[in-house]
Amino acid sequence: MPSEEDLNPNPIVAAAMRIRARRDLGSAIDSAVPTPGKHRYEDAEEALSAFAKSLQVGIRRLNSILGKNGVKFIRLEKPLRIRLRFGEHRISLDLDEVQQLVRITGLGLEGEYAFDPDAEVPAFTNLSKISTEAGYGETLTPTELLKLVVKDAELPRPPHLDGPGPIPL
Repeated sequence: MPSEEDLNPNPIVAAAMRIRARRDLGSAIDSAVPTPGKHRYEDAEEALSAFAKSLQVGIRRLNSILGKNGVKFIRLEKPLRIRLRFGEHRISLDLDEVQQLVRITGLGLEGEYAFDPDAEVPAFTNLSKISTEAGYGETLTPTELLKLVVKDAELPRPPHLDGPGPIPL
């Protein structure tokens, strides 16, 4: 499939199309946020399970936009492990039941994360960052993770633009 620059020689229009695509993907991800509530997670497994459910909803909405080359979600049980794949990006979330932590690898998120028992939506805090590093104490939610995964995604070209002549009504 040709890139936007090949099909549209105007760089301003091509940049506007990329911005629109990012907004569309961001809107789909934001709409998948679970309704905030005062649910209290008892342990890391329950929090990771709720995190995975939120990811699945967001991924379904993203894949309805991205098509067959969308985000792949894999859930493995005993112990709970989550795998995400999108293009060349790979992310894994592995539960450590003994220490009640989640180990995340991929996309520069490497580290051990503790669940936030009081969060309104499932969230994890990186324990591997020291207090002088950027991002110390920030939480990772399903929405933020999906936005990181698809930040370089391109929307498929609308089929009506492939035909010659004016747009059919």
